[in-house]
Amino acid sequence: MSERHDDDDDENNIDNAFSSQENNCLKILFNSLVLFSRNKRIFSLIFALTVLPLSFLRFSLSFSCHATKNHIYSLEALAGYALTRFESQHVREESRANALSLLRLKFLYFPPSYLLSLVAAITTVNSAHSAVHNRRFTLQSAIASVKLTWKRPLATTICIYVVLVLYSQLFFVSAAVTGNNSLSTVPTVFVWAVGSVLQVHLMAVLGLALVVSVLEDRFGFDAVRVGAGMMEGRMVCGWFLSFWFALMSGLIGWGWEKLMAAMMDGEDFWKGNKWTVVMGSWEKVGLICLHGIEVVWSYVVTTVFYCEYRKRHVSTNENDSNVFTV
Repeated sequence: MSERHDDDDDENNIDNAFSSQENNCLKILFNSLVLFSRNKRIFSLIFALTVLPLSFLRFSLSFSCHATKNHIYSLEALAGYALTRFESQHVREESRANALSLLRLKFLYFPPSYLLSLVAAITTVNSAHSAVHNRRFTLQSAIASVKLTWKRPLATTICIYVVLVLYSQLFFVSAAVTGNNSLSTVPTVFVWAVGSVLQVHLMAVLGLALVVSVLEDRFGFDAVRVGAGMMEGRMVCGWFLSFWFALMSGLIGWGWEKLMAAMMDGEDFWKGNKWTVVMGSWEKVGLICLHGIEVVWSYVVTTVFYCEYRKRHVSTNENDSNVFTV
């Protein structure tokens, strides 16, 4: 009887922990919206000056690459059906030339996009942190925060890109190995399921690492280590928040791809000014703005998650010290 009673207590504790984390996730999302409403001016300025141009650059890059990427896919498929080796080699050379052109275009967009992304992260995180602690944060404060802290997030983002590249290579190699066998449906599904869960977890950790590098004197893999430590004991909440924004970003990207495909298939795209056609639709403008809002909201939510952790951690340490003193 006692063993059965202990098992029931353990199950109840686990259920209570999950329900507590679910409530905490909703609380974090709600508090982030409250911060928006109470600090509309500074968040609007950050959105207009950094995040909206960043969103426009990202979508314009996607638009500029869309036709070239489709052409590369067509050439690679055509090379497989070429009658002679000479024809196949000629098609692949044209495909490589288009790929290099695409790479040069991405390098052209990278400096302004990265600069805006870095400034947006620093200003949004500092603004949200000040709002949580009821401190006034102005445009002058935002500019000062960028000057003071840009080196730490710069180093951390480099480490974040390294981690993401290593993960993507490992994931695609694992998917390719399991997919080579025609009887490997179950292993392939398993790899994709585990990879998706790890990716959500990784995005949560790396997001926290960026916030840590902005608000604390930590950077690089040290900030990533601290971010991973913050996920311990709050895994469900961190996964939920990370999945929520990954889902939002995926739906926005899917909507943009649908619009690009429909627009380029239409005759109007090829008759007039392409950029007029791109920006001439409320759906496209709405997606650009929605992506910008999602970026700001994700930074604010991650900062609130960070502040909640630090508040609990300080409170726990104070209680432990009081018990020790007594």
